[in-house]
Amino acid sequence: EGIGEDFLPQNVDFSVIDHFEKVTDKDAAVMTRRIVREEAIWVGNSSGAAMQGLIQMADRFRKDDVVVVVFVDHGIRYMGKMFNDDWMMRMGYLDKSGITAANLVGSQQGEIITIEGNETVALAALRMQEHNFSQMPVTDGGRIVGSISESRLMQAVVADPEVRNHPVKEVMQQAFPFADITTPIDALSHMITHENPAVLVKDFKVDKTYIITRYDIINALT
Repeated sequence: EGIGEDFLPQNVDFSVIDHFEKVTDKDAAVMTRRIVREEAIWVGNSSGAAMQGLIQMADRFRKDDVVVVVFVDHGIRYMGKMFNDDWMMRMGYLDKSGITAANLVGSQQGEIITIEGNETVALAALRMQEHNFSQMPVTDGGRIVGSISESRLMQAVVADPEVRNHPVKEVMQQAFPFADITTPIDALSHMITHENPAVLVKDFKVDKTYIITRYDIINALT
């Protein structure tokens, strides 16, 4: 029949059905991911609902009962939903107490955008505008040595319009703090302050650095 359909197939025989078990969308989605993680069976949401329904009915069975659960779908159809952390968080299906930096940077593509300290303030402003950034790391030979924010750029240019042609390193602020990819969201939220508007996250397994801002934290919690 398919979950969510508005019709009943003609071959439904209610005389052989003893019970209907209700399963919430959240419980089905969470169980779908659990099956894949714990059993390495790439099922879809309908299968997760079936397994969750069985668990909810556990007290109805005896120790020697043989129980059959039919997994009716495949996970390939749910890559953008149940297997997408961003979607799961937007729907309120992920326990926020278990959110880590890995969940927040999961959708970030490509390399982190930076600017070399010897490049001009004008170029920094242009790059931030092109990427719709409010802040950006400053590097020296590829090594992160500081940061620059739109508020700092505005203050510097208003005070001296000629600063647009000066190197970014003359107006840069302190570097953003680093955090491990496994850092919990609670710890990340305390690292982001007025002085530190962003946190850099390092994933040593793939040797990649990401950036997390106040917006990312708020978006994950709402």
